[in-house]
Amino acid sequence: MTLKSENSKMEKENKTKSTEPNVSNENTKENSQQTELTPIVSKQKLLEAGTYFGHKASQWHPKMQPYILKRPKNGTHILDVVKTQKTLEIAYQLINKLALKGASFIFVGTKKQARKVVEAQAERTNSIYVSERWLGGTLTNKKTILSRLKQMQELEEHAENNFSNYTKKEGVLMSKKLAKLQKNLNGIRGLKFINNDKLIMLVADPNKDIIAIKEAKKAKVKVIGIMDSNTDPALLDFGIPANDDSVKSITLIFTVLADAIATAKGGKALFAYQPTENIVLPEDPDKEHKALNKFRKVSAEVQNQVHHKSFVAKAKPEVTSQQKEENKHQKQGE
Repeated sequence: MTLKSENSKMEKENKTKSTEPNVSNENTKENSQQTELTPIVSKQKLLEAGTYFGHKASQWHPKMQPYILKRPKNGTHILDVVKTQKTLEIAYQLINKLALKGASFIFVGTKKQARKVVEAQAERTNSIYVSERWLGGTLTNKKTILSRLKQMQELEEHAENNFSNYTKKEGVLMSKKLAKLQKNLNGIRGLKFINNDKLIMLVADPNKDIIAIKEAKKAKVKVIGIMDSNTDPALLDFGIPANDDSVKSITLIFTVLADAIATAKGGKALFAYQPTENIVLPEDPDKEHKALNKFRKVSAEVQNQVHHKSFVAKAKPEVTSQQKEENKHQKQGE
């Protein structure tokens, strides 16, 4: 699979503004006409998703300079959304063309912010995925991985009968083992049907999943993914400059990439070339959690202050009229 040659073809087509796709597919023809009318995703939606937020200037990778605006904002690098929009469109067209030629895809995103969208979009496109821990040898030692998959399937068969042929203790141990295998292997059940020479990796965070990328390089599997301001672009065969720490940003980018696969298979696009008002992004649970914690903290502080004032008021002894008279005479005597 020559990703670079396909990419260069796409760039030439963009420069010459060719409107005829190189495939005889009605969906692709409709998409090519649609691209002339609407952008892949509006800049407004890219800004709403926070795709432009990079990392602290001190954490940047120098090779990301072409994709970063000159002046950091509050010490944080800002990514150029114009370049994000352009590279996202090229990636979409590239993946769409590869999918039409029979390519398979593996979605990779083991960080918390990426897991849900990676699983959802991989399942939508009938692709394999890794959203938990990358198991060494997934691409370079398939024999071992396939043996684990077989073991998992056997345990699932026993689980259907509630491990009736085993003791209670054995059943509990086997159930725990099955849960562990399912957690790590659920997404790659279809691995045995995929050849590495037709496989493309889509990765949410190259730094987080560097082991997967290194293994992809060894297996000669091409990698397309998000590159934040702290990412080495050389890790990817094609990168999209965007925020890889935001749920909204990852969801937007990965849904568009999945749209490229879905439309190649006759499906519909959810985000790509859709009206801005039709693109609904999820709320960031981390931000909601932080906001809730902040509210709770402030509420606790207010309650403590009120409690402290009432406690002081209660602790202060009441002065009787007789004591007031005595205090008055003492002051006069002084």
